[in-house]
Amino acid sequence: MCLQLDYLSDNYAFSVVDGLSFPKNTIQEEKPMEELNKANEALNKLKDKDVRIVYLPPMTVAASYASGQFEYGVGTEATSKIEQFVWETKLLKAKPDARGMGFDCSDKSLKIRIGETATAYEAWVSIPDDMEVKAPLVKKTFAGGTYAAHVLRDWNFQQDWSLLQEWVKASEKYEISEGQPCFEEVLNYYNMMQDGAKMEDTQFDLLLPIKEKTHGND
Repeated sequence: MCLQLDYLSDNYAFSVVDGLSFPKNTIQEEKPMEELNKANEALNKLKDKDVRIVYLPPMTVAASYASGQFEYGVGTEATSKIEQFVWETKLLKAKPDARGMGFDCSDKSLKIRIGETATAYEAWVSIPDDMEVKAPLVKKTFAGGTYAAHVLRDWNFQQDWSLLQEWVKASEKYEISEGQPCFEEVLNYYNMMQDGAKMEDTQFDLLLPIKEKTHGND
């Protein structure tokens, strides 16, 4: 095979490049940085279709609390005690509609602290009202309430909590209701627990307590 080695020379390569006509960078010309930033902000905001308004009914729960430093995180330490309780008591046979949830209680106001690692966490599972709960778990009653719900995306808790809070702040109808926990609820709890609580199969709802805004003079 006869190779035209002069094709590989610098002079030949430069002549080819010079002959090319590159299109103008229309993005840079037509989309200044300010517009690109606005577009990026729009992509990072939740739309109304991304948020559900749900009512959590009153329920009796078994609660587990953990605080401090643990190898797999304070949340996992609390939820593992709940999982053990569910299996030992065969809870799902008595209550197949049981709900599993938890919340960061590092801050006494129960607000989500964006960007900070939880140092205290409380995990719940709903139980029959007359069910006995033994230490170290505690039996509690939840009064219920209205919540803005959003399915966690990509396991980025901090990012999605921030997006959900921003959605409520921008809402003309709702505002954050203080004093109630901001829950992280395990979806499809019955099947998830039956399969051995595999993390790779787990989905979460982020639940932010809200109330309707009052308009007019008080």
